[in-house]
Amino acid sequence: MKFYLVSDDETAASLIRSAILDRGLEFPAGNQCRLAGVPGLIRTLSQAAATESRQGAGIEQQSTILLVMPDDAERGLEAVGLIHSELPCRLLLIGNIADSRVVLRAMRQGATEYLDQSELSGELNNALDRIDQRKTRAWTIGVWSACGGAGCSVVAANLACELAKKPGSCGLVDLKVEGGDLATLLNLKVTHTLADASRNVDGLDATVLRTCLVPHGSGVQLLSACTEYPSFAPVDPRGVQRALSLLGRQVDYLVLDLDRCLNPAAFTMAQSCDVLLCVIRPDFVSLRRTKLMLDWQADAGLDRGRIRLVVNRTGWSGEVSVAQVCEALQMKSAVDLPDETKAMLRAVNSGEPLQLTAPSAKFSRRVAELAKELKEAAGRRQA
Repeated sequence: MKFYLVSDDETAASLIRSAILDRGLEFPAGNQCRLAGVPGLIRTLSQAAATESRQGAGIEQQSTILLVMPDDAERGLEAVGLIHSELPCRLLLIGNIADSRVVLRAMRQGATEYLDQSELSGELNNALDRIDQRKTRAWTIGVWSACGGAGCSVVAANLACELAKKPGSCGLVDLKVEGGDLATLLNLKVTHTLADASRNVDGLDATVLRTCLVPHGSGVQLLSACTEYPSFAPVDPRGVQRALSLLGRQVDYLVLDLDRCLNPAAFTMAQSCDVLLCVIRPDFVSLRRTKLMLDWQADAGLDRGRIRLVVNRTGWSGEVSVAQVCEALQMKSAVDLPDETKAMLRAVNSGEPLQLTAPSAKFSRRVAELAKELKEAAGRRQA
């Protein structure tokens, strides 16, 4: 789906472009022109239509033109008639609906919809809901822990590798804004990050996002929050939301390393995840901190029904049992990940996830079972 914008009103144009990009839809800056540029836009789209026709694709299924009506309604109506006579595309008009005669003439001349500019945000989002061709988005899994040392990043990296059965099918996002470890765990070199893209949220689109993604041999696409430690670079939650919306249209699954969900960007994304994996060590300190964090999250409005417990590094004498963890946290069940100290140490030091180097290990098999469960949940949603 392609969007084009015709507007002499820069304020309205900025709002429209942001609304489209925030949904993860592509809208290159070059797809915008002023009212005087309509003839050039028609030539461009006519050439594209000829090319797509040869390839068997119809432009009417791919292009939407949004036109902001000028103060001189006659100029706008003339442009509407010209576009409709030359291009078989969807045409959305944005303007003042007080003059019903202008609205009626615009619809008769070929406008698909006429949106009220005084209610632009709501009207535009409703219109985008109706024309958005992709009804599903990536199944999003947040991974977090209430205290350090629980293995949150290790679980996130291995789970992403298991979910990425084909290149580019899984996105892995490091939201530890103080300096995450996912690039190290996957032995990847990061050049551009979410913090870099966040410096200009309005300019963040699919093209910019691609410069921040680092592909891994497993098929995972890594997006890091920052590259330096300690990092004080601000990461705008709006930029994170837009980046994940864009990435969510390119992959089937998104795995987010949320750390402790305490920074604004991470907590904002936790609220929109389909599933939240709470990683906990089998000891009393971790159990206590997890209880406090779950209570705090509940008070903050986070849906506890989406949380799945993951008890990591089990199998030691004297540990708090999985059953005791579930009882203390009032959860029905938990995923049990056995400790694989030697194998995991080799995997971490080499930057090669255990899921890939030792798929038959107990840890790897349990992660595979968890991935299968998550895929089935995603399939039920899509059905």
